[in-house]
Amino acid sequence: MNHPPEVLIGKLCESALGVQNKGSSTKLTQYALNLISSYGEHTIPNISENGLLEKMKLQLSKTNKVDEAAKLGMLHRRLKQSDFLQNRWSVLYLLHSLSNKREEKISGGSLLFRHGLAASSTPVMSNRIGENSTISSSGFGTAAPASSRGLETFSQLPSNISTPGDTQSTNLSSRLGWSLTPSEYSAIRNSTQVKNGISAQQTLEGDHGRKSKHAKSAHLLTKEQVNEANLVRQMLYVFQGIPSKNIKHSTRENAFCLDNNIEVDKRDRQAVHRLCELGWLHNRIKKYIDSHNKDKALGLVGQAFCAALQQELTEYYRLLSVLQSQIQQIDAGFEDNCILTLPKLAVWTFEPYERLKWIAALVDNCEDKKGGALTSMVHAFMQTGDSSSRAITRRILHIVSQPIFHIIDKWICDGELYDPFHEFFVAADLTVRNERLWYDKYRIRQSMIPSFIKMEQAEKILLVGKSINFLRLVCQDRTKLLQDRLQMSTDGAVNEDGYGLDFAADLQVRVRRAHTATGAHLLNVLRDQFKMLTHLHALRKFLLLGQGDFIRHLLDLLQEELSKPANLLYRHNLSGPVEAAVRASNAQFEDADVLTRLDFRLLEINPGDFGWDVFSLDYHLDPPLNTLITPDVMLVYLRIFIFLWRAKRMEYNLALIWTGMMEQSRRLAPVLPHLQSVLHNGHVLAAEMVHFVHQMQYYIAFEVLECSWADFQSKLKAAKDFDEVIAAHHAFLECLMKRCLLDESSSNLLMQLRSIYDQIVKFELLQKDIYQQSTFEMEAREKYDARLKDSENKGVLGMDAEKEEEEIKRRREFRKTTIPGMRARLRVCACAYQDMVVKFLRQLGKESDANLRNLSWRLDFNEHYCSKDSASRYSQSGSRKTGR
Repeated sequence: MNHPPEVLIGKLCESALGVQNKGSSTKLTQYALNLISSYGEHTIPNISENGLLEKMKLQLSKTNKVDEAAKLGMLHRRLKQSDFLQNRWSVLYLLHSLSNKREEKISGGSLLFRHGLAASSTPVMSNRIGENSTISSSGFGTAAPASSRGLETFSQLPSNISTPGDTQSTNLSSRLGWSLTPSEYSAIRNSTQVKNGISAQQTLEGDHGRKSKHAKSAHLLTKEQVNEANLVRQMLYVFQGIPSKNIKHSTRENAFCLDNNIEVDKRDRQAVHRLCELGWLHNRIKKYIDSHNKDKALGLVGQAFCAALQQELTEYYRLLSVLQSQIQQIDAGFEDNCILTLPKLAVWTFEPYERLKWIAALVDNCEDKKGGALTSMVHAFMQTGDSSSRAITRRILHIVSQPIFHIIDKWICDGELYDPFHEFFVAADLTVRNERLWYDKYRIRQSMIPSFIKMEQAEKILLVGKSINFLRLVCQDRTKLLQDRLQMSTDGAVNEDGYGLDFAADLQVRVRRAHTATGAHLLNVLRDQFKMLTHLHALRKFLLLGQGDFIRHLLDLLQEELSKPANLLYRHNLSGPVEAAVRASNAQFEDADVLTRLDFRLLEINPGDFGWDVFSLDYHLDPPLNTLITPDVMLVYLRIFIFLWRAKRMEYNLALIWTGMMEQSRRLAPVLPHLQSVLHNGHVLAAEMVHFVHQMQYYIAFEVLECSWADFQSKLKAAKDFDEVIAAHHAFLECLMKRCLLDESSSNLLMQLRSIYDQIVKFELLQKDIYQQSTFEMEAREKYDARLKDSENKGVLGMDAEKEEEEIKRRREFRKTTIPGMRARLRVCACAYQDMVVKFLRQLGKESDANLRNLSWRLDFNEHYCSKDSASRYSQSGSRKTGR
């Protein structure tokens, strides 16, 4: 059962005097109560229990009582082992005060002590106040005694102890009287009396005392003087963003301000206002931490940023702990000569002020950012000439970048993308199938790339993780070589100073090492296991017409079928010639896997198309090589094949035309001597066409295909990853498209070239028609000569006049009508062809590509077409002048 302090003191006095002297013990108890209450006028020092014990030992040692000092230490240890005693510090301080044996005049402090005795002991109520208080921890490292904590807590809650009609608050004020000085207690008590209209002093001292006390209380409320020491104590709370008794936070001004109802020196007021900014900066940072610390949408980087800010505030709290410890030592009397003043406080807090100011600016700039963007903003604050600010930013960046580095390690080592809050600069689309994994599943989110990671590094990081997933999901390769070689922890990449240029260089080394190992392994798998180079060579041989004997046999075998209209072609009629061409050429010695993938297709049929226009070879590829040869890439191969196939067909047809000319010339010239000029004109035009087609074939075969293929091979050997192989292959196809006039910029040249090819086909048909008419005339004359010879053999000379006249008329008509018609048709065909070639050469001369300009020079090496172009221009200008 708990007894009030006056009862316990009475029992202590009875125990000291004995049971027989009850009257003396009563007087002694009254004297002890008066004596103890007199100490209410003195300030209770803020000193710890051990410090108070050492002070008592020192006092005993000065009086040559070393044995008593040792005994005091032993008794204190036994006292600490006691479980029922709750307020050891108060007991020790009471004993220390009684040992001084000071007999001072008992003043109004007795009333203060009686209020304290009427309640419970101070430390117990200090705990209750701590339970009901809403004040956060000061953050200091040094713990204050219970009574001092009660004072510090009580000074922050004036509203809780002075609410009108609140009896609990009145009891709290009386219970806290144990740890208050008389002046502080009087100010609080008088404030309570003014608000409640009730005064305990009026009851004890009468009406005259009540009036004087009321006047004094009103004067204190209007203008209360606050000394510098009290302001220094209150500033320690303001530094933590906690309003104090005389320094409040103004919502209107958004700052801590001194109360206008107190009297403070002007210099002190200015110093306080300057120092209060430190509390405002603290609250600004603390507000960001409290509002974002549990925000999951901010992500791991945001949580790390809050942790870094909290760590910086912890360092700040350590300084405040030092200041608090210094004040406690001053109160205990250990450092009487080193009183902490406002100017000294300004010196102590100058560096923390600059630090919090820099951190608050960083917090303001990082308000709406997350992930890599937040890391970039923190890294941007590294670009300062202030070494201390750069060190602060380096420490924060060290913590903030940890989640990014962890994600990078998991990505480049295991191919795992753990990014639940979308903070990483690599994003994944899980809806994309494995066929498009390399192109569409992973992409770079540029807004999340940290500024200390270059775009080239980010692309390599993306490529490493993408290669690992490509090996696992598409190539079905589960090797652990990469994991064994690239097992690198995040701590190994961190230097002692934090993350700056050194880490950027180290990250570059690690990424380059992972990129080299992963890329080399993927290329080895594609070359060895999936025969990538073999299939690329097959495309070069078949779709790019590199296997010449196969193409020649294919043209011979398909000549008859492809000359038919396109709607009369059937796959079963074409599959036999294709297989026969393979067996009849060196293509039969190719890899069996290559031959099974070789096929042909019939393109979409347009009205008027022949088999030559819709036939195309094809080549089938499976994963993972279809990532390199995608359907879009295969369409490019088909376009190039059609172009090369048409040029090869022109060469083949002109070879047939030339062979037919030689044969027809030997056969028709003796019989039809007037046909010599027509045959000669045909020979000349055919020679021009052969020269044109041969030069085009040379240009395509050597300057386009061979040179581009050689460059492609050199790039394949130098490739370090699959992306470089894809890029080299695309560059190879782009070069073919451009030099084969298949790109958009060369569309006019391609149309002109197709017109020339169409004119060659027309010339082929014209030649067939001329040979057909000439053959018909030659056969008619041979029949007439044969009948005439038969008549002569029978003894009949000549033919009848009617048949002879018909023969002469037919021959005259052939000589005067048919041959001039043939000559005219050849001349029209030659003029049209030459005009097309001139126009084609004119367009070639305007091309920026040197190879195309050289082609125009080879096509017109003797300036034959150039002279025709000049003559046509001269004639056109002359006609324009005549028209004027």
